[in-house]
Amino acid sequence: MFPIRKKLLVLRKQQGAVAVIVALSMVGLIGFVGLALDLGKLFVAKTELQNSVDACALAAARELTGANSNQLILAEAAGITTGERHRVYFQGEDITISGVTFAVSLVDDYRSASDIDPAEAVEMRYARCEANRADILNWFIQVLNLLPGVDIDSQTVAASAIATLSPSQVISCAIPVGVCSDDVPPSTPVGTWLQSVLGPPKGGKKGETGNLTGNFMWIDYSPPGGGASELAGQLTGPGVCSLPAQGSQVGEAGVKSSLANDWNSRFGINQGNVKEGDAIPDYSGYAYTEVNWPSKFNALADFQSKRGANAPYQGDASTGLKTHGTAVDATYLQENGADRRLATVAVVDCDGFTSGTTAPVQAWACILMLHPINNSQGGSGTGATRMYLEYLGRSNDTGSPCATNGVPAGPTGIGPMVPALVR
Repeated sequence: MFPIRKKLLVLRKQQGAVAVIVALSMVGLIGFVGLALDLGKLFVAKTELQNSVDACALAAARELTGANSNQLILAEAAGITTGERHRVYFQGEDITISGVTFAVSLVDDYRSASDIDPAEAVEMRYARCEANRADILNWFIQVLNLLPGVDIDSQTVAASAIATLSPSQVISCAIPVGVCSDDVPPSTPVGTWLQSVLGPPKGGKKGETGNLTGNFMWIDYSPPGGGASELAGQLTGPGVCSLPAQGSQVGEAGVKSSLANDWNSRFGINQGNVKEGDAIPDYSGYAYTEVNWPSKFNALADFQSKRGANAPYQGDASTGLKTHGTAVDATYLQENGADRRLATVAVVDCDGFTSGTTAPVQAWACILMLHPINNSQGGSGTGATRMYLEYLGRSNDTGSPCATNGVPAGPTGIGPMVPALVR
């Protein structure tokens, strides 16, 4: 009897100990579950704040053009307005931008607009936005406060972002052509037709083409190793898409009489060594010369309309050219075409720039390839002795058809300036 009673008493005492252990374990388990949930909530709040300050910095940086002494006032207002359109705490509460500050360089001291003299304001190039959310209550983790020595309070999260204006990406790769800087100053109207001499060089053979001189010329982007085959590959291929930095030396490629077939491939005209399928044409091969476009100005809008309809090359009778090639039809252009006639070209100083010499890239420009080349098929005028390109402005002009307006590029980007986050 007595041993049995003793065993029962021991079991009852053990049951009480297990209950205490389970209770303490539940506190720990709930605390760890709460830790995961509350950390998740803080992560969401941090992400929401970061979205807000990113938008604030980008909006503020867009105003830092250096063109207006009031740019900091405009930038601050734009940043705060844009940033505070976001919400925090699962989109349930308003965000307050706690500060918009500015600096000349990324690592410089950031100051508020009110602390910057108007004479310095135009020099500011970087905008920083900050925001925080305090007193974020915990859901479950405070249960750990029941444990000895634990004291978990409400939390605070903060976020900041810095942005500046930087060049955007260029979507049109370069073709091996350089435009003379004296002929296209920044004031040159968009839509201007540039003329080049396409006839034989001095001492050349009658009917030889390819000696582009005048407002533009053939360019070698990798001197001195460039040759006709390299330039031909750039015309039938994508072009030069990894553009050299501004200031890089390019070469004057001289006479390249064999490039006409490669040039004409972008108009969907296959001839000689370039067969159908060897090169990708533009969505439209419709050409412009002084015969069918006598104003010799601003053909871009009509070209974009023709491109939308996949209009093929209309034939030599309409243009006055003598291509003698085989032009693909609209169906082929629709199914196989690409953006091939809006192209980027280098702007160089042509004075003294002759075959075998080099010159630095001063800028980049956007052009429209207007018409095919006769390719030694005789005739006179456009396509035989002269050639035209339509100048569409600098590649970093806002709205340039050769560049994106919103996708930042690397340090050598040449597109229009767009706001980009840098920190």
